[in-house]
Amino acid sequence: MAKGANVIIIGGGIIGVATAYALTRAHVKRVVLIERGGLGRQASRASAGMLVPQAEAEEPGPFFDLCLAAKDRYRGLADEIRDATGEDIEYCRWGLLYLVDPTEHEAAKGRAAWQRSAGLRVEELSGREVRALEPALNPEIGGALFFPDEAHVRPCTVVSGLAAGARAGGAEILENVEAVDFILDEDRLRGVNVGGKTILADTVVACAGAWSGRLLDRIGHRLPMEPVRGQIIRARFERPPLTHPVWGPVGYLVPRLNGELLIGTTVEQAGFVSASTLAGVAELCEAARTMVPNLMTAPLDRTWAGLRPRLPDGLPAIGRFANIPNLIVATGHYRNGILLGPLTGELIADLILDKEPSFPLQPFSPDRFAG
Repeated sequence: MAKGANVIIIGGGIIGVATAYALTRAHVKRVVLIERGGLGRQASRASAGMLVPQAEAEEPGPFFDLCLAAKDRYRGLADEIRDATGEDIEYCRWGLLYLVDPTEHEAAKGRAAWQRSAGLRVEELSGREVRALEPALNPEIGGALFFPDEAHVRPCTVVSGLAAGARAGGAEILENVEAVDFILDEDRLRGVNVGGKTILADTVVACAGAWSGRLLDRIGHRLPMEPVRGQIIRARFERPPLTHPVWGPVGYLVPRLNGELLIGTTVEQAGFVSASTLAGVAELCEAARTMVPNLMTAPLDRTWAGLRPRLPDGLPAIGRFANIPNLIVATGHYRNGILLGPLTGELIADLILDKEPSFPLQPFSPDRFAG
């Protein structure tokens, strides 16, 4: 028997649950989310939760503007989720130290200059000033940029909080259920087959992360998605050696409120294999040692990994396919899924409600890979 929905969301990572949350907040009924495993078990968990668009941006442009808008959305989201569900996403606006390699000194000065001209805060620190801020850092570090407005969150709690908010708003979330096939009728999707059942829908949102390319192949749409494995390790301290997240040439360190220190992350072409490896752990330990030499005596608490979705141009795909107007794609967020997730969900809700999106989506059209 066919079941009906207004919107089917395929994928239960940060993008999927954020879309369900945004739709239910807009009072859309009969929202069904389908996740082939557990919520947030791939790219979303391979994240340290850094909201750092200034640190990541080499130049201004539409993607940087999108990331800035997404970071600003988190200011209110933390309170929203806490009020609706009791979940604390640990939004911490501690800033970020971006360590500057001597060979990148001029590039760093240029980055600081264009960001200041855009009205953003950034400070150029000498090696002495860096060590005054973070005494545990390697004394050989020659300088850094400090971005005081950067922030971080706990990704798993963002996912669970958004999912809880969506459920409270009436969304149905189905875990360990796979979308087997689409029901296509000329230029419209009529629904999705899920393990012997059919769910009919007015709109389908494909946000299956690294698996989005395989999913869309089933209806003849090419989206050249590459899975990129990211490994992360965690050490635990009674008192963390750092008070700010630190971004270095070969990795980053993120302290948390409870004494944890995250060390990330690898960037590996490993197909769809998401296991942690000894080589990955060794790479991350070496990255940590170059930044904070005394870390090597810390107890290793946990290792994990996930697959991040990357498109050839490094930009996400957000929007409709021209020839299937009721199919919306939201994928390819790569290393910025946690940052971009809540805003992406709201942009998708705008499209479904036939509203002008709050941010222009033309640069991120999935049709840019057509032909």
